[in-house]
Amino acid sequence: MGSEKKSLGAAGVLYVSVCLLSIVTFVLYVMNATRAYYVDLSPVIVVLLVLAVACEVLVIALGCGSRGGAKAVLSDVLRVAVPAFVAVAGVMFISARVESLAQVLGSNLELGNVEAHEAAMQAVAIIVVSLVTWLLSVVSAFVGRGKGTK
Repeated sequence: MGSEKKSLGAAGVLYVSVCLLSIVTFVLYVMNATRAYYVDLSPVIVVLLVLAVACEVLVIALGCGSRGGAKAVLSDVLRVAVPAFVAVAGVMFISARVESLAQVLGSNLELGNVEAHEAAMQAVAIIVVSLVTWLLSVVSAFVGRGKGTK
């Protein structure tokens, strides 16, 4: 059992970090999508982010670096699913915000609209957090794999 805890070290820390960042992304998305300026909460993005968190929790529960059998296959599938869910949710969010970001940040149409500028800056923050979450999930998919134990 002690060797199992050691094998979770880096992979476990990375997956906990990815899980926390995914939760932060989800909360920020819900806050942004329910603002008076946007009011466009997408159930698809919500489901994708919830699935990403659920997959991350399952990978952590399975032991991140499962050694063989069905647990290892399931862990590998979940490790691929997490970046896919996060990436698709991020792209959908960007596509929903690209026009408004251009309008708020690149023209005079929303000049003086404090709510629009706050919502746009929050959207940019969500894009950055989502990108960091995705990159970290890709890296964590490869950490803790490869070595077999006796």
